[in-house]
Amino acid sequence: MTNRLEVVTACTWMLLLVLGLVAVTSATQHQSQDSMNPFVLRHILYMIVAVAVFIALLQVPLYTLQKMHKLIYLVTVLLAVLVLVPWIGVEAGGGRRWIDLQVMTLQVSEVARLMIPIYVAGHLASNAEEIRQSTIAVLKPLFWVGIVLVLFLQQPDFGSAVLIGLVTASMLLLAGTRVRDLALLGVIGSIGLAYVAYYRRDRIAAFLDTWTHASDEAYQLAQSLVAFGRGEFTGIGLGDGIQKVLYLPTPHNDFIFSVIVEETGFIGGAFLLLILMGLVFRCLWVGRRALSLGHNFGGYISYAAGLMLGLQTLINVGVSMGALPTKGLTLPFVSYGGNSLLVSSALLALVCRTHYELQSPEKLSDAEAA
Repeated sequence: MTNRLEVVTACTWMLLLVLGLVAVTSATQHQSQDSMNPFVLRHILYMIVAVAVFIALLQVPLYTLQKMHKLIYLVTVLLAVLVLVPWIGVEAGGGRRWIDLQVMTLQVSEVARLMIPIYVAGHLASNAEEIRQSTIAVLKPLFWVGIVLVLFLQQPDFGSAVLIGLVTASMLLLAGTRVRDLALLGVIGSIGLAYVAYYRRDRIAAFLDTWTHASDEAYQLAQSLVAFGRGEFTGIGLGDGIQKVLYLPTPHNDFIFSVIVEETGFIGGAFLLLILMGLVFRCLWVGRRALSLGHNFGGYISYAAGLMLGLQTLINVGVSMGALPTKGLTLPFVSYGGNSLLVSSALLALVCRTHYELQSPEKLSDAEAA
């Protein structure tokens, strides 16, 4: 398999893993008095598991996932329900989003970033003609995905719900949904966004008038903007950031990009974004090639991976820069956290598997037959 591996994607992924480890080390160095930083040790463990997941998924034929797409959806719904059960779901930070597995906590909305695209890709690959001709065929995946999103809103996890909803709508667009059905998608999406905006009106008010709310609702955003200002063009030096030490809460998670820019400046931030965007466009390229060769499931899942990683990056960076209201989304491959790292790596594994099957006529035949 190695001679047919999607080398560009795999090498970019490994580079991002290394850069993420450096960023997490810098962002957490002040939080540990020990010679061995526990955050770094756990992150290295997550990296090892992510590599194992990546290699394992490379061995799974895509037609197997396509056949199982309905079962995968049912597992997602089950997890989304279980996390809301008080004695199963773990509550923290005002939300119930995790299931304690003892060795680690499972964030259901993160897992859904992988499982929902597999379901939608399976549905689109199996109903390609109906999607282009029937409103019912368009509404069916929207209805089933909508159930999961409503469950996420109960946690609440608005960021993940918006992200998965946007990716699902984009996949339907790529599948050739008719203009009138696109208008219907727009209406449904607008209703959902209006609900989120109403529920998060305090955050939106803080976003619109950050400095007035700098001591309360907009505190993280205000400190993030200070970090951007301190970084200027070249940064103040790797490991020398001040915001992560005194002002910015949990700098290794959602606002790690602020730490990176403060310490490496515009140059470091732009370099990281170029790598991430290059990876996104590579995923989209694989998706386009797969669709052109008739490998519909591989094409849709590769497009979904690119869209998921691209939109998540856009939202995370937009929040850090004050261009978007605050959402609890990590920066792919860079932020601390096992769930995000594992899911993002799994998405790339599916892209690499798609490329591999495109290079192997016998694998492509199996996928088309499925």
